[in-house]
Amino acid sequence: MLLLAEERGIFMSEGICYLYGAGTYYPDTVTSHNTGDMIIAVDGGYDFLCSHGIKPDLLLGDFDSISSLSDTGVKTLTFPTHKDYTDMYLAADEGMKSGYDTFVIYGGCGGRIDHTLSNIQLLSYITDNGKRAYLYADHYVVTMIKNDTFNINDVPFIKPEKGNYISVLSHSNESLGVTISGLKYETDNIRMTNSMVLGTSNEYIGKDFQISVSLGTLIIAFQL
Repeated sequence: MLLLAEERGIFMSEGICYLYGAGTYYPDTVTSHNTGDMIIAVDGGYDFLCSHGIKPDLLLGDFDSISSLSDTGVKTLTFPTHKDYTDMYLAADEGMKSGYDTFVIYGGCGGRIDHTLSNIQLLSYITDNGKRAYLYADHYVVTMIKNDTFNINDVPFIKPEKGNYISVLSHSNESLGVTISGLKYETDNIRMTNSMVLGTSNEYIGKDFQISVSLGTLIIAFQL
């Protein structure tokens, strides 16, 4: 049985904050965790964790998608159905309050497209706060960087295979100084905008690579 966060004394930024939502789960979902990690069940994500014998550190939401809420024995935060923020947003906030810098989101895609889009927007919120988040989808992971550099060694758990797609798009109105090195198609200090599709379906060629932006926010989606 996993210990509660308070029992681990983890309110610092060494570990990973895992958010398990009510969306679709894929084979790459991580169900083992390290000391120092925080596990948050977001509404119906609690059902997934229960099915794998995992006790979260925190359960929160408006509980419109959970199968049962009786006697969980888990610290619980209940929110109204009518509110300004999504349950996943509130969960990310709790993780940031607890000092986490890295977020991994499962069950945040599939199902309703508006929920998927809002979770991509959530990546921007987390990134704006100086953190890094990874949204796991169907054989893809989506992340964002702001005025920063990204390489594959930043990503928990996975390494790409040669030939896998990596797409780079501008989330902000414009992104300046976009440099991509080590992928099949490289760029040097270019400008991208959020109305451009340049950057879709780049390719990993089996060597170290870097993606950087001087000013702006990039969406990076890479194939597993």
